[in-house]
Amino acid sequence: MKIKALICGLLLGMIVYSCGDNEAGSVSDLEENWYEIEYNPNAGELDQLIYSVYVETGFPIFYSDTIGRQTRYDHGGNPYTHYEIFYPGYGFSNQLSKPKYTLQQDESKVQMMVELLRDYLIEPYLNKEYGPNFKGKYGPHGFLVLDTLQKGANKDSLLRDLGLLALSSRYTMSRGKAKNFIPVEEMTEEEKRMYGWRLAMYELKYFFKVTYEEELQAYFDITKETPDFPEKKAWATKDLFELAENNNSSYRYDEKPLYNDDFTTNPRRYGVLRYIKVDRYNVYFPNWLEDLSDFTEMIYTKTDAEIRAEHGEFPMIIKRYEALLNLLKKSGLTQFIKEQ
Repeated sequence: MKIKALICGLLLGMIVYSCGDNEAGSVSDLEENWYEIEYNPNAGELDQLIYSVYVETGFPIFYSDTIGRQTRYDHGGNPYTHYEIFYPGYGFSNQLSKPKYTLQQDESKVQMMVELLRDYLIEPYLNKEYGPNFKGKYGPHGFLVLDTLQKGANKDSLLRDLGLLALSSRYTMSRGKAKNFIPVEEMTEEEKRMYGWRLAMYELKYFFKVTYEEELQAYFDITKETPDFPEKKAWATKDLFELAENNNSSYRYDEKPLYNDDFTTNPRRYGVLRYIKVDRYNVYFPNWLEDLSDFTEMIYTKTDAEIRAEHGEFPMIIKRYEALLNLLKKSGLTQFIKEQ
């Protein structure tokens, strides 16, 4: 498939839903649109499918890291072929930390990934009309389907870099215990829905952080307004209860009477819909992505009346709900708001 060019010059970041952040570098400084897919009447079944997704939604999907080629000329006027290659981590000195990946050679598995992205991510969440005042871009500039993906010694499911969201078809998501990855061909219908939602939330967090950073931070900071701690104790070196972006903040509950009796069983009192874990001494709060997903799912599946009836006795839940609801409306992402 022939692929032309647009250059966004954006190197977009990653979070620990799968990988670490990477916010430097650029694709190219030339005025080309590498994310535009041209019609090819001789294309095979897979490339025809990819072209139809691009025409219908505007999202290109690649399965080669050479996303385009172009004739250029050297200083002597001699032509040569330039290949635009997806090269994550470009410009960084630590070669050992750069992600490693292999391309998916089985076109049937690439097709499964294309259909998965189309049916469970792009069409339900990304392919929307946002209006003339919409800021930024919700969703990547394109997708790259891989076979394997690895960061250091660890298998990984996704990488966001150079404007593309690269996705492993072998390590799509975990089933059961952490890092028990399953390939695309083994995913159940429910796992496909979950996969699409998680990617949508991953992109939502990135979009808000880039475009509405202050509003997003204010939404997360509401958890610090807990009424049960009028002053910090000597051992409290951080705000209670502060949600960490990439980790799960933990707080001890065995030192009475610092906490309410229901601290381990009633996360809503402290502004979150659930704890990630409760062990012998600590409760573990969700990180940013987990928390944003929880609240967005609530707004997506329940009406305002239902939310207030269920959580009305917990002021911090209502305050955070209203803050996120207003942010979704302000940003134009109303597809995540259930019709009243």
